[in-house]
Amino acid sequence: MKTSFSILAAFFCIGDLTILCDSLFLENRILHQPHTISTYLVFESFILLYFGLQFPTFFRNFSRLVVICSFVLGMGIMLLFVDLGLLNEVYPNASLILLKYYYNTYYVLAFMAFAYLIIAKLRYNFPAIQKFMEYIYFATFFTCVFFITLCFFPNLIPITTKYFLHFFLFMNLLFLSCFFVFLFHYSFTENYLTHPFSFIFERSTKIFEDQILATRSHSRLIKEKLWSLYDSRNWRKIMDSFWFQILVDETLDNALEHGGKREDDIITVHVFESRKYIDVYVIDSGKGFNPRLVPSPIESDRKLVTGGRGIHILKKLFVVRWNFLGNEVSIRVDKTKSNDWKSVT
Repeated sequence: MKTSFSILAAFFCIGDLTILCDSLFLENRILHQPHTISTYLVFESFILLYFGLQFPTFFRNFSRLVVICSFVLGMGIMLLFVDLGLLNEVYPNASLILLKYYYNTYYVLAFMAFAYLIIAKLRYNFPAIQKFMEYIYFATFFTCVFFITLCFFPNLIPITTKYFLHFFLFMNLLFLSCFFVFLFHYSFTENYLTHPFSFIFERSTKIFEDQILATRSHSRLIKEKLWSLYDSRNWRKIMDSFWFQILVDETLDNALEHGGKREDDIITVHVFESRKYIDVYVIDSGKGFNPRLVPSPIESDRKLVTGGRGIHILKKLFVVRWNFLGNEVSIRVDKTKSNDWKSVT
């Protein structure tokens, strides 16, 4: 999913840079070619379909999604090859028919395939992103209203009177609005996985990485490796083994319980260390959960319930965050606060 987001953002950046360079240095010689915009739109359909397949995660049980998207992608590739062979100077009428009819037909089919992806993903959605998707709908609605306003009042931004710039402007506005919704819904709220801007300057080094099958035997093996790391990195000076035991057991046992339902499910563990922090990431293959909905074990009606106590203790000592699906947990240990957990009292 991170890859699909990155590809989508990179594609928009390439389009914006193309417009900027063509306007400033090439006197609009590239974008005035009708085939340029058509080719860009075909490639954008590729990116959107790939993004739709991967967000929020890839559905292995819905092979029909892959078949439909592969069919549309194949149509787009064939269309580009045919267009490449029909040069304007040699076959002007055929090239014009291709632009007027075949490309528009392809756009409609690509839009229908993307709409089918959205409907299928929303129908079998993860509870962790339902509220997020509602905010996305509102952001999309307001973006459409703002864009339509610009279309009716072109003097507000005169350059948008060109048809291809309307499209680029709308896509950029939509992407930025959805991105800001994502930031405020996840990155700037409690419980969700995020890093401060100082993270860029921390120079964290990956000191451990392993991927195991979600079974009890493999879980014990990776715990032993983490204990070896605890001894080799001399973390005993930072925190007592009691707290490290809780950190390891709670993260791995929860990943095994919630992400070990299928035989091919895996658990991934990453450990990073910088001068000030130790970051432990544990990712499972489960559907995740909403950490905001987990009740506190100190409430009166939860005192006899054993579940949730370990994570509650960790959150009192360390910085505990989840990704927005709830299947990746991050434990950040601040070395400067080592006096809080050096020994058990």
